[in-house]
Amino acid sequence: MKHLLKKTMAGALALSMLAACSGTETTDNAQLEADISPVLPKMNGTVLSVRVRDNQYVQEGDTLLTLDDASYRLAVRQAELNLATARQQLQLAQNGATVANLGTATAANNSEASAAGVLAARANVAAAEVRLNLANKNLQRTAALLDSASTTAQQYDLAKADQAAAAEQLSNARSQLKAQQQLAAAAKTTISQSKAGEAGTGMQIAMARLAVERAAVQLEDARLQLSYCVVKAPASGIVSKKAVQRGQEVSAGQPLMAVVNQQQVWVIANFKETQIGRMGPGTKATVAVDAYKDQTFEASIESVAQATGARFSLLPPDNATGNFVKVTQRVPVKLVLTDSARAAYPLRAGMSVSVSVKTD
Repeated sequence: MKHLLKKTMAGALALSMLAACSGTETTDNAQLEADISPVLPKMNGTVLSVRVRDNQYVQEGDTLLTLDDASYRLAVRQAELNLATARQQLQLAQNGATVANLGTATAANNSEASAAGVLAARANVAAAEVRLNLANKNLQRTAALLDSASTTAQQYDLAKADQAAAAEQLSNARSQLKAQQQLAAAAKTTISQSKAGEAGTGMQIAMARLAVERAAVQLEDARLQLSYCVVKAPASGIVSKKAVQRGQEVSAGQPLMAVVNQQQVWVIANFKETQIGRMGPGTKATVAVDAYKDQTFEASIESVAQATGARFSLLPPDNATGNFVKVTQRVPVKLVLTDSARAAYPLRAGMSVSVSVKTD
């Protein structure tokens, strides 16, 4: 038994030395990988139809299945009516603003007319005061002439009548001035009220516009929810793992199927940490797929992972503390296939492969 163990260890050591001398690092801890896009509904609903089958090729954007959309169509119609109502309210608010603007213009014109009337009434009062002053002087002169018998009583009566008429005209002019001043004050009040009305209609227009925007957003959201009733392919590829049937109740985020991109396949090889010292982007490699025994593919390293695979496990090991035997870690290395011959050989994600990297 001991002799057999020694021979096995010697063989392994010989293979290791041969690989090191030949400048090639190999591993069979590798597999093919590809982008796998899950198909997840964005809403709850009942499946009306399933448009694809397992292992069918689909283009990005193709319809995979549809959900019951009756309630969502009603929601869209309700949102359209709300938007139409909001637009009508905005139109009414704008019409009210036009009326308020006309009212302010009319009040301004009335105020100007009242101001002109006040000026005219003041001029009439001034003229009436002049006439009254002249009539008072004529009455005084006529009275003095009557006392000296230089005029007649008729002339005195005429002068007295003129004085009374001038006094009456002055009283009327003052009344008209007061009335014009009141009209001017009322016109100013009307202007203030009209401007306040304009401010109110401006606020109504602003609120109506916000209501229109809100209704438009609600309509857009309702249409978006309706669009979710049609589940489309997130990418081009092969439909796999279909787990949905017509009439099934599905929930948002529930995996229904997957789409595998078979056009872009790469290799993830887990090399021992003692093997990657001379590996880097661009290093040439050869890939042998277990499914095709007599065929190899040319490849090159695209990148080397920054951490070992074990570091992403639930309980990552710590080789620096307390281990009696150090465990050799493995580092994931991504390789891309550069051989055009692979088009004749279907490569599928998850296939086992062996990788040989030329490090010399």
